This record gives sequence, C-alpha cells and structure tokens, in this order.
Amino acid sequence: MMITLHPAKSMQGKPTLPPSPDLLYMAALAACAAKIRVNISGVNNSAVVDDITRSLKSHADTRIVDSTLSISPKSTGNSINTVHTDNDTGDTVNTMGINNISGDEEALLLTLPDSLLPYRAVYLFIGLGMGKTVVSRSTPPKQIADFISRAKGIGINIETVDVGESTGLRAVSFDGGVSENSCPNEDDCAALLAFLLGRRGKLTFYITDYHLSTPLRRLSNTLGLTINVRQCAIDGEDAEMEKRLRFMRKKQKDAEAQSQRFIVEADFSTIGIDTASPVNIKIPGDETLAAALITAKALIPKGDFELSNVALDPWASQAVSFLKKMGVKINTDEQGKTAFGPVGTVTLQKSERVGRKARCVPLYQYLSQLPCMTIAAAFAEGKSIFRDLEPMRLFDPDGLEQLEQCLRPLGIRHGEMPDGIVIEGAKEFDGFDIIEPLPAHIAAAFCVAGVRCVGKTSIADNCIIERWPDFEKIVNEIFEFRGR
Repeated sequence: MMITLHPAKSMQGKPTLPPSPDLLYMAALAACAAKIRVNISGVNNSAVVDDITRSLKSHADTRIVDSTLSISPKSTGNSINTVHTDNDTGDTVNTMGINNISGDEEALLLTLPDSLLPYRAVYLFIGLGMGKTVVSRSTPPKQIADFISRAKGIGINIETVDVGESTGLRAVSFDGGVSENSCPNEDDCAALLAFLLGRRGKLTFYITDYHLSTPLRRLSNTLGLTINVRQCAIDGEDAEMEKRLRFMRKKQKDAEAQSQRFIVEADFSTIGIDTASPVNIKIPGDETLAAALITAKALIPKGDFELSNVALDPWASQAVSFLKKMGVKINTDEQGKTAFGPVGTVTLQKSERVGRKARCVPLYQYLSQLPCMTIAAAFAEGKSIFRDLEPMRLFDPDGLEQLEQCLRPLGIRHGEMPDGIVIEGAKEFDGFDIIEPLPAHIAAAFCVAGVRCVGKTSIADNCIIERWPDFEKIVNEIFEFRGR
C-alpha cells in the first residue's frame, strides 16, 4: 500500500491525537507488575493495539468495551534472587525477591510487540523485574549483548534463553550495586527504575548532571507507587568549592545542569492508593504523531492549526524543544492531566528556522521523534548536527543507516559521523518515492517531507496504517494541496 502526497499550500484544523500505544503498553506492563486492575480510556482498535493485547494474553485478562481497555493482571509470576553480603560472616547470600509466585512456562514468557520501539528497554526491564523471560523477535544479537552489559552495570545479572527460533533474556540475580556511589546515566537510570518497578523493589541511588525526566515517574505516582527525587545538600568546604565551580560554569554555554547531584528514592514495594476498584487511567496523545504534525506545521505556516491532547512533559517534547531552538515560535496551553503528566494544545506561529546542534540524550526519548527532527533540519537554513546516536548502530537494520537511506531520495545533503549525522538545510526538494515499508515513526516523518516538497511523493504506508488507521483521513482533512 502507498500513500500519495502533493505539495501543501496550507495546514488547518483542530485534530486531537489518539492515545500513545507506546505509553499504553508501558502502563499495561506496570499494572501487571503491581497487580493492579486498570481501565484505560480512549483506546481504539488498531493492529498495534492488537499486538499489545496479544502480548499481555498470558499475563492479564484484557477487553475493550466502548473505547476503554480493561486490564486485570493474572496472579502468575516468578522469582528473582537478590544477592547481598552477610555483614557478620562475609558470605554471599541469595534471598528471594517479592515475585515469589510459581506459574507455568507460558505465563513466564513475555513477548514484546515488534511494532513498539522507543521504550523497548523500559518494557524489557519491567518484564525482567517481574521474573519473565522476555523475547523480542526484532532485537538483534548486538542489542541483546548491549542489554546484558547495561544490566550488569546496574547490578542485574542476565542470562540468555533459547525460545524457539528467538533468544530470550531472563534476570537471575540483582545485587543492588548502584545503591551506594554509582551514578547511572539517563538511559541506564530508566532501565533500573523499570526493573525495580517490575520486581516491586525498593532502592536509593544517586544521579549526576541531569534531572529525572522519565514517563515512569508520573506513571508510578498514578499507580500509588513512589519515586522521590531531591538535590543533594553539600556542607562545609565542599559547599564552598561547589559555589566556586558554579561561578566558573556560568561562563560556559551548556553549564546549567553540570555537576548537580540528586538522590533518587524509589519505593515500589507498597501501593499507596485504594485498589479495591480498578484505577482509571488516561493516556496522553501519541508523541510520535505529535512530532510529525507539529513539524509539518512548522514547514507549512499558512492556516490556523491547533493540535490537542499533546503530552507536555519534557520527556515527550524532544521535537518541540528542537524546533524552538531553531527559532520556531510554539505556544502550549495545558488542558488536563493524564497518567503520564499534563496534556494540552499546541499552536505555532510563522517563523524562520536555523540549523542547530542536538545531543540526543537519553536516546530512548528521541528515537521516535528523531526522523521528524531531521526533516525539520533539512528545510532549515544552515547545518544541524545530531550526536550521541551510537546505540542506533546496534539495531537491525542499522538505525542510522536506515535513516540515511531515507534522506537520499530527497537529495538532502548530509554527512555521517561515528555517533551521529550532519544535515545541510535547503529551501526545497523534489518529490520522491519510498516503496519499502518503514517503521511508522520514519514513514510519518517522510510524509511530512512529502507535503513540503515540490512534486508528487509516494510512501509505503503499511506500518503507518497499523499504528494510525485514520492517518490518510487526517492528512486529507488538515492539508490543502496544490495541483489536485
């Protein structure tokens, strides 16, 4: 199947984003881990939602009635060993984790939907914490090795398991090694919190040089679980030295977050809400589709356009933040709350765009929005540079190479770096054709390019329709095309 696009002369309307399937699955797994019944509103049938309910089949009873997905976790689970050293004898001791519930092999197998990409590590580590053997057919050996290495760095021992023709991962022990002085980076911190959530654990650890911005923080609070973060106080001579360092850093361009240390207290062992009745959950709009439509509006300024149900938390706003750095004037208006934070409307004003640099850290928050950011860079003045993308090399196919292959049909001038990509902006490009099916987040980004190009563009829409069945209808409603 192909979607055909023509140059757009205006973009107008007031569409409302459908719920994010990525966050829907995260909420569902968290509910299974916490053994909490939830009702998730606003869920419509799609191939991706079918993938999600199929993945949950052995772990929860699910049903959709009147656009509400009800999830009732099953009682089966598994155990994870906690490893510590006895203070009196010095011997290594194994103690069973909280998920000490026996179950059959089917209940212990969690197969991740291949259609969900950006929070793959979060899903994986929630499942590992629950004592599941986690399988994903789309996870190549290089990425499996990376997950095992990442787990080891945060105190989790993982082994591989043959599951049919796939390789599964299973956690065999957790030593809590980050609780004292280790400071995990942002991607590793998300994995650690996900694991603790899955095993209903409790841990205190430190993070340095970044604030804790993750969808897991909001979701945990919604489910009555606790993540507290506070800045570490510094006394005496250390405090005086810190003052001097801060004074010196004021002269540095990217200094506002440097050398700040925070203490994270995660306690998922106790649920602080009444669970006698199901917890009602609202999911924010799909941040991948939001990135595409907001980027399109930045490129097609004519017409009044307002996008609703947009997630406004920083972890969901990477494309918006990049566009603002480029000079795009974006207005947001908070309209409500969801299980993952505030949502609201987004409007844009006509603005010139200039290329900028972007460090894509933490990467999992950029994955689904990066293609739209590269399209914005392609139609901006000057160069844009995207760094810290090395983990995309572990994908199959190579994530950076796949993105570059999509840029070539447009004639976008770009250069490859070991850890990123450089894009040279231009005012216009000819229409193009992409006939091979692409992941939805990439295909949607190149649909955005298609409405800005000169001439007709055709893009394979298989994955787009799986995620957003009404995508073509939305496109035809909000764009006024030339030459049709």
